[in-house]
Amino acid sequence: MPPARLAPTSNPDAARNTWVVLAAHGSTRRPAANDAVCAHAARLRDEGVFRSASAAFLIGDTRPDEIVEDIDAENVVIVPFMMSDGYLASEISSRIESALAAKGAASRIAVTDPVGTHAGITDIAARLGAQALSGAGLEKDAATLVLVAHGSSGRPESKARAEAHAKTLTARGDFRNVRLATLEEEPFLMDVLAEIDGPAAVVGLFAAPGGHAVDDVRQAIADRAAAEIVDAGPVGTDPAMTAIARMRALGALNI
Repeated sequence: MPPARLAPTSNPDAARNTWVVLAAHGSTRRPAANDAVCAHAARLRDEGVFRSASAAFLIGDTRPDEIVEDIDAENVVIVPFMMSDGYLASEISSRIESALAAKGAASRIAVTDPVGTHAGITDIAARLGAQALSGAGLEKDAATLVLVAHGSSGRPESKARAEAHAKTLTARGDFRNVRLATLEEEPFLMDVLAEIDGPAAVVGLFAAPGGHAVDDVRQAIADRAAAEIVDAGPVGTDPAMTAIARMRALGALNI
């Protein structure tokens, strides 16, 4: 999926006539995952940079064909609130675009890169890992930071982006070690955790606190049964993700 397939304008005032749509996977298993994305949309609205912002989901409430009913702006920027490019990001963005075209709700539509491919993800992951270790009385320079992504044997995008984040964090040297793990392909999270000796923080490279980000990661940590391995949670719940979404949207407007 190419970023910003139609950049609306380079005029800074265009942001005030732009509606931002955070396009997310969604979850019926854990409704809080949808709530987290809606919270980012609410913060974007409160900031007042754009005309408004809302969230749409492939699964759960506020489907793509429903979200367009509220849109009243000349420009629409769709920001995939996902961690990587791939089928799902393309699917929901295409559905929103089709619904907008059918309604004639906007004259200019842009689609950005997913939030999860932004370089700022590494800062969030490092901070969450350091905070979790500190809260447990552990030192980050003696600990391993484990980045866990979804992974897919048929779609390499998720792992590839996670590898890039892990490489950046390794080069920064904030932690004793940085390891990459995934849930659905090698290196599997449970295998990576089994190899760790000493303190570690597990940061989920997930855009929302869904079943994988919460249940699967927590279970893997519990199965390892090591007190020095702590769950730092998914990056998607962090308020700094709102800023990444804003930057993606402004980038689509060439601002």
